[in-house]
Amino acid sequence: YGTAFQLRQRPGIEVVGLTSAANKAFCESLGCYSRVLAYEELEQLRADAACVYIDFAGNAGLRRSIHTRFANLKYSCSIGGTHVEQLGGGKDLPGPRATLFFAPAQIKKRNTDWGAAQLGQRLVAAWQAFSAKVGDAAAPWLQVRTHHGADAVQAAYAQVLAGRGDPREGHMLSLSKK
Repeated sequence: YGTAFQLRQRPGIEVVGLTSAANKAFCESLGCYSRVLAYEELEQLRADAACVYIDFAGNAGLRRSIHTRFANLKYSCSIGGTHVEQLGGGKDLPGPRATLFFAPAQIKKRNTDWGAAQLGQRLVAAWQAFSAKVGDAAAPWLQVRTHHGADAVQAAYAQVLAGRGDPREGHMLSLSKK
C-alpha cells in the first residue's frame, strides 16, 4: 500500500486496489485507494479505461486477465511475487510487455533527472509522510509483532502461509530465544 499511498497524493489519479476478498475491508480502511475490488470483481472496471498495472502479487492468471480485459493498458510493471504458487511469464500477453521494476535502476534514473540532493529530499519527504500514516498511534496501519524461538517462528510463518495472517500485522522473526 506504499505505492498506493504515494499515487493518491497526486491529483487526478484514480487508484484502484485489487486484492483478495479476505483483505478487501482492510485495504478500504487505509483510505489510499479510490476504490478496492476483490480479484473476482475485475469486470466492474471499464474495459476501455486507460490504465496502468502495477503488479505486486505476481499472479499469472490475474496478469493475463488484466492484459486481456484492458485494451487501453498503457504500462504494466511487475514489482513483486507474493503469489509464488501462481507465478508465470507474460511474453505472449496482449498489450504492453510487463516491465520488471528494479529499484537501483530507478534510483539511478531519478538521480540523473533530479540530482542527488533533490532525490534525497524527495525520498525523505515521501518516507516521512508514509511512515507517519503507517505508525499513527490513533489508527496504525501496521503493528509489529516479535516472535522468538523456533516454535514461535514456525507458528507465525504457518499462519501467514495459510492465509490467516492479520494484514495489519508485520512479523519480526528470530530463531534465538529472548
